[in-house]
Amino acid sequence: MAEIFVKVARLGSRVTEVYLPDSGEATVAAALAAAEVDPGGYDLRVNGAPTTPSAVLADGDVVTLVPPIKGGV
Repeated sequence: MAEIFVKVARLGSRVTEVYLPDSGEATVAAALAAAEVDPGGYDLRVNGAPTTPSAVLADGDVVTLVPPIKGGV
């Protein structure tokens, strides 16, 4: 069975490298579970673009957990 390589990074914390089956079920949620990372309270991004837990990943993608940005002038 083929696998894909994905990095999961939480800003200000660790970067975890995981391998997932390349079966169409290689989702953001699967990568977070494999990396043992709780996404609670974070915005999710893949390669810098906003995403959802159900997004399907490709080989070499980087999943980043970013604290929500609060702004105002």
